[in-house]
Amino acid sequence: MAPSSPVRRGPYAKSAERRAEIIASATAIFSAHGYRGGSLRQIAGELGLSLTTLMHHFPTKVSLLAAVLEQEDAADADFPHRARREGLIPAVLGVVRRNLERRELVRMFSIVSAEATYPAHEAHEWLQRRYAAVTADYATLIAYDRDHGRIAPGSPDVTALAGLIITGWEGIQIRWLADGADPVGAMELLLTTLLRPTGPPPPPGGSGGLFPPHELSS
Repeated sequence: MAPSSPVRRGPYAKSAERRAEIIASATAIFSAHGYRGGSLRQIAGELGLSLTTLMHHFPTKVSLLAAVLEQEDAADADFPHRARREGLIPAVLGVVRRNLERRELVRMFSIVSAEATYPAHEAHEWLQRRYAAVTADYATLIAYDRDHGRIAPGSPDVTALAGLIITGWEGIQIRWLADGADPVGAMELLLTTLLRPTGPPPPPGGSGGLFPPHELSS
């Protein structure tokens, strides 16, 4: 039988592969040196690329950081399934515990979120889309827990509760970054106060994503 011809990769596949390499390098450098300490030139040098080539894929440092954070979300695509299986409270606490090992990534998320509050900022629309997606996902999971008797029934709107959880989580993370205040205990108190669980939560499973994960299909 005649040997088959090698499969040729098109320009799209090569571009996607290059983007993945850049994101992986940026994740490592930002994690080691922080967002301020890592530069586009340093990331390009690690990969043997010119700065022009890197900026063809990511024109700015913020656009690259947004891609890093989105990949962190993708790393925890199982979050909604864990939340339905275990309950939202233990699933969220699992992410908080995981984030203790990724201080610089959490710091970067906090930095870009604060900077992107300006309407003219290049990541402003990304931040708005992210808040909308996460709020919708958490509202769905809160409603699921209510329907299954895991949390007390009540009048607070699930969307309002989801927004409070997200806002509180960001504040708790900033306090942890600033002075080391325990984020797990604070987050557990916030969740139990807002959601009023009906029984002891099961032990949390593993988690891989950065705060706050959301379903990729959203």
